[in-house]
Amino acid sequence: MLERRCPPFAEEYTVKRGDTISSIAQEFNTTIGVIRFLNPTININRISVGQIICVPRRVPTPICPNGTIYTIKAGDTFYKIADEFDITVRELQLANPLVNPYNLVVGQKICIPKKPAPPPPPPAIPPCVDGTYYVIKAGDTFYSIANRFNVTLRDLEAANPGVDPNSLVVGRIICIPKKVVPPNTPPCPGGAYYTIQAGDTFFSIANRFNVTLRDLELANPGVDPTKLTIGQIICIPRKPRCPGGKIHVVVAGDTLFKLAQQYDVSFRALVDANPDIDIENLRIGQEICIPPYEPSELCPTGKTYVIMQGDTLTSIAEKFVVSATDILKYNPTMAPSEFIPGKRICIPPEVEV
Repeated sequence: MLERRCPPFAEEYTVKRGDTISSIAQEFNTTIGVIRFLNPTININRISVGQIICVPRRVPTPICPNGTIYTIKAGDTFYKIADEFDITVRELQLANPLVNPYNLVVGQKICIPKKPAPPPPPPAIPPCVDGTYYVIKAGDTFYSIANRFNVTLRDLEAANPGVDPNSLVVGRIICIPKKVVPPNTPPCPGGAYYTIQAGDTFFSIANRFNVTLRDLELANPGVDPTKLTIGQIICIPRKPRCPGGKIHVVVAGDTLFKLAQQYDVSFRALVDANPDIDIENLRIGQEICIPPYEPSELCPTGKTYVIMQGDTLTSIAEKFVVSATDILKYNPTMAPSEFIPGKRICIPPEVEV
């Protein structure tokens, strides 16, 4: 028996004992009419065992999570199917990446994706009588907003009852209430007002807002920390960015070693004053806290020097016109091997010629 040649979208099938044209059509999920179309020279009503016929090529059922499997019918197109199920052609193509939309086969199974849910409605804008609306920006917290607009945290929360202060979303609109400062409220320049709640102590408040007890007491000179009352308003002082020191803005070429030398502070003190920075990767425009200079009590001359990369005991002595022996005498707790970059040393007086 001669081997048959089938179209590209069909495959060969060898008739087995017990087969009928109806059972074959059912097995390949097609119709008798399609099999007749694929085999125009065969009397499909008189097939025999061992005979080779053409049937539609088997197409695996697509993966269709949360969607619906659909069987292609005569006349179907992706545009027609998308319109029927109220989805876009693009969504249908994305759900069936292996299907050629221009070569659909009757009986082929495709995935009808689940129609995407409509976006949730934007959060309701709270009423803001006598107040001001504010749009949340990246990095905002209720504390920083209260501090910026000089209102109490409690008033800010009360003006926005549907807003979770711990889950602020950029772009959300909140209400900044009108500032109302009751009489006998302490001044709070640069800080934020806070309303005492049940269980509050100065210690718990200082811990919550990351300020020192001393700073909290200084910001509230007329408040007795042992006699706090619920509803009482106190001042939360702003935590100083660089207490006693100055801010340096990083420029090209800056390193911590260079800044330590430039401002005559120790490398260790510079690192301690900037615990959140990457000491190996300063960024241009980054703000660095330069701690205040604290002369060592162990340096009678009051003249100190921070050792830089490449310095040696000899080169330091030559730089300050002193002897290496005198440098060791004025730094009795240091061995020669401990003269390393970042260390602050005491410089003896210059040698008189």
